[in-house]
Amino acid sequence: MNLNQYIEDKPLQEKCGIVGLFSTKPQSLIRPAIVAAGGVQHRGQHGAGITFYKNKKLIKFTGDGLLREIFTKDVVKKLDFPSNWFLVHCRYGTNGGYIKHNLQPCVGVSKNLGKISVVHNGELPETTHMKSTLLKNYPEGISDTYIFTQYLASIKASSWEEKIIKALEKAEGAYSFIFGVENCLYAARDKSGIRPLILGTFKDTFMLASETHAFDKLGAKVVRQLEKGEILKIDRNGIKTIKKDSSRSYHFCDFEWAYFARPDSLMSTNENKDSQKKENWMSVSRFRQRCGTILASEKPIKNASFVVGLPDSGLAIAAEYANTLHLPYKQVIIRDHFDVNGSHRLFMKDDHIKKIKKKVLGKLSLVPDGHIWKDAVVVIGDDSIVRGNVSKEITRAVFSLGAKEVHWIVGFPPVKDHCHLGVSLRTKEELVANETDGTPEHIAKSIGATSVNYISNVGFVKAKLLSSKPDIPSRKEEIFLRNGSCGGCLTGVYPINKDGSVFKI
Repeated sequence: MNLNQYIEDKPLQEKCGIVGLFSTKPQSLIRPAIVAAGGVQHRGQHGAGITFYKNKKLIKFTGDGLLREIFTKDVVKKLDFPSNWFLVHCRYGTNGGYIKHNLQPCVGVSKNLGKISVVHNGELPETTHMKSTLLKNYPEGISDTYIFTQYLASIKASSWEEKIIKALEKAEGAYSFIFGVENCLYAARDKSGIRPLILGTFKDTFMLASETHAFDKLGAKVVRQLEKGEILKIDRNGIKTIKKDSSRSYHFCDFEWAYFARPDSLMSTNENKDSQKKENWMSVSRFRQRCGTILASEKPIKNASFVVGLPDSGLAIAAEYANTLHLPYKQVIIRDHFDVNGSHRLFMKDDHIKKIKKKVLGKLSLVPDGHIWKDAVVVIGDDSIVRGNVSKEITRAVFSLGAKEVHWIVGFPPVKDHCHLGVSLRTKEELVANETDGTPEHIAKSIGATSVNYISNVGFVKAKLLSSKPDIPSRKEEIFLRNGSCGGCLTGVYPINKDGSVFKI
């Protein structure tokens, strides 16, 4: 099987979580770096790695699984050395397979400048031109990040700063990068702002992370998000923006709002200049509550016996839906954190896709009280329905306990298309909305439910706009692009095409 076919055939995968710490004076930061990375663990659960410099040598350690499984007390003790910077990556493979080379941080070697360490959140859909300049045979299933790192190191330039600027000029797609070299860090965000990257401080240390919750884990201060197309340099002289590219509109990933970001993280709505101020950011939890309010208006099920949220990202949607319609709310679906799958997100267990349905009722359990369920009209709230395997198992279990009707309310419109920008919905065939022509009636039949009720595209856009009204285009497929986001998996229209070309509205 060739690499392109391998990539197309891989099942659902997603983006990663990245963290970087920089201190002007070398110090041991491995413990706070790993604690902060715990704040983005939900973004990548297949593997993790760390890099830092010790005595002018780059030290790298990676492993499969969760942070706590990789960085045991003995491992941390062995890696406990002072350094100016530490990079941590929690991997969820968006491009390439589950092979050792793809565990980040990736390392590149320049003949005249030494080594560079790279962590990446996102996806570069087109790396053919990079591979063609390297003239090397790479292992099957090699990642876009690995290719980019080798390309970066190969560029002819007198400094890493020049190399990074030149490499990113050729990199189209979705990315947040942090680069570590001997005495400084660089950070970059893609020109459309598809992937998140936040800047802050921790004591006397500068910090970068994918989400604000990583800062909360340390009691660190959030300063701002990196701007779209911005490249930063952090060294002993402080922080300096070495390049800006504001020529494009924001197209932040809407799946971040709907599912991947933690409810206790804050994000900018990118509506205007005021929305770049942290005090005007919106919590993901409040966004999902707003989705619940809008769903109550768009899809009211007034004869419901009660509403229940599917843990964890469906809770806010369901609770606000029930509150708006004055319906009872009962948390009778429980997440078992002590189950072997309790700490994992089942959407992200794509390397065991055929086994997911068997894991659903291990991670989630229904209160087995027949008096609750008998003849009930049950409304279940969830953030999204992608494959339909989780919702199908839950529906079956609810009916088996005696429910009369099972209705789903969903805070993300039907996912009909693949993604090549960091949420690896790689094959349409896996998407229940694609299998069933996308109509709620057919999706409900597929998962065995009485009905499935999705928030509308316009309703979703309204939920994440705090100070402006949605721009409703004549071509309805451009609704998300017109309103500062990417909803390509919903409409098939992306800010960056798969060949790397930029879509023009």
